[in-house]
Amino acid sequence: MALLLQKEEPSKLYRQSLLLMKNKIIAFLALGLMTLVSCTETDPLEPDVDPRDKFLGTWNVQETIDGQVSGAYQSNVEYDSGNTARIRIGNIYNLGTSAAITVLVAGNSLDISSQSVTGITISGTGLYSGAGFTLNYTANDGSDNIIVQAVYTK
Repeated sequence: MALLLQKEEPSKLYRQSLLLMKNKIIAFLALGLMTLVSCTETDPLEPDVDPRDKFLGTWNVQETIDGQVSGAYQSNVEYDSGNTARIRIGNIYNLGTSAAITVLVAGNSLDISSQSVTGITISGTGLYSGAGFTLNYTANDGSDNIIVQAVYTK
């Protein structure tokens, strides 16, 4: 009987040793996995960038009216203090510095909802590219729809 116990005893120790090793390996892998997961980059911290910023300032404007190149003038673009998603474009259609429209900014796109400035109704769209932005709008003076493309550069 003593001989029989000796044979079982080493195999029992061996199994306990394997179980302990297996538990250590599982714990090590779990710790490694947690380390890898905790090191993955979450949302990088980006400074708050206002999409309107790129439109601000004084711009040189070249207009094409009904397909014909028109005169050049300057325009000032500023924040719309009443709406954090809009800008104000002054001297629109070269109507003077006090003639301004409000324009919705969505990324690089602009939306000019229908609005009246000095008796002229203006509506259209625009798009920013690296060098400036272009407005495509209709100006209606009550008798005619005038198609305007205004290119804004600095």
